[in-house]
Amino acid sequence: MAGRRRFAAGEMAVVGQALEVAEERVSDYYHLSASSWRRYPYEVRTRAQLTPPEVSRQALAQVLRLRRPPLAREWRSKDFYRICLQDHNLLGAVQREGQSELLLPLLVYVMAHELVHVVRFGRFQHLFEASEHERRREEALVHGLSKDILKPVRLPHLDRVLELYDAQAACNGGRAWC
Repeated sequence: MAGRRRFAAGEMAVVGQALEVAEERVSDYYHLSASSWRRYPYEVRTRAQLTPPEVSRQALAQVLRLRRPPLAREWRSKDFYRICLQDHNLLGAVQREGQSELLLPLLVYVMAHELVHVVRFGRFQHLFEASEHERRREEALVHGLSKDILKPVRLPHLDRVLELYDAQAACNGGRAWC
């Protein structure tokens, strides 16, 4: 069943590669060092690790804001972000296009897109709680930023992924996959 499809071991390796490329590009764009990411705490989970409320029927990924209880010697709890990859939707998109080689560029784009959200939320450039209209505008802005961030990346089929994303957004009134 499509909703239950999960990344296989080889695909999980591609997730790791994509995260590495995306984090490096987002770091370069926002001038973040490796230690700077502590100000923007996030984790990535795939379908196997998601709870039912974290699963989406249409999104390729989503970012959730969660609160971690205080650790030893801390006074306050801290917010962090969870990037929830929707394996079933990502694999379905690749399957619909009939090109398995689209998985890596698609994951690079999705990861970069979600990391841009994390940085923008962390810098209060956009509030996590927003109206539907504000979210749509933010999605368009983040898509444009993600495209700019990924311009230097020489990755086969990345242009095709961006074209598909643009077409999807046009069909859904500005709402795309992420």
